[in-house]
Amino acid sequence: MQELKEKIFQAAIRQLKEKISLLQQERKAVSEGILEDTKSSAGDKFETGREMMTQDLKTIEGTIEKLQEDLDEIYRVQSIKSNSEAVREGSLIQLGTDFFLISASIGQLEVEGKKYFLLSRNSPLGQVLIGKKKGENVLFRGKPQAILDVQ
Repeated sequence: MQELKEKIFQAAIRQLKEKISLLQQERKAVSEGILEDTKSSAGDKFETGREMMTQDLKTIEGTIEKLQEDLDEIYRVQSIKSNSEAVREGSLIQLGTDFFLISASIGQLEVEGKKYFLLSRNSPLGQVLIGKKKGENVLFRGKPQAILDVQ
């Protein structure tokens, strides 16, 4: 199971790095667009276009910052080594037919043909799961679900 968790962490790291790289390319293109606009335009149309690109740039930079925070969190949680029976950061949990990794809230990943949901300890479900053990029940999707496994 530890090997599987490592594969999930690696898939998350790969996905986040790819998103960051694409956004950095987009940021570069928008920055170059702003510079080109500055050289070739004047008047109200210029100001509006430049302002829109500046807003796009701020949005891209904010998204990159959030993704970098998620990546840092994945690295931090990945380094936690624990054989705890209770759910904690870094735990891989089977809840019914679903699998969850308490790490950073980056959503769903597919690894070896199975879907895994990465969520933070502060997410609503993360808060419900923290401290619980295999065999305990939690309320999930409006109905009680047994925790089938905690790794």
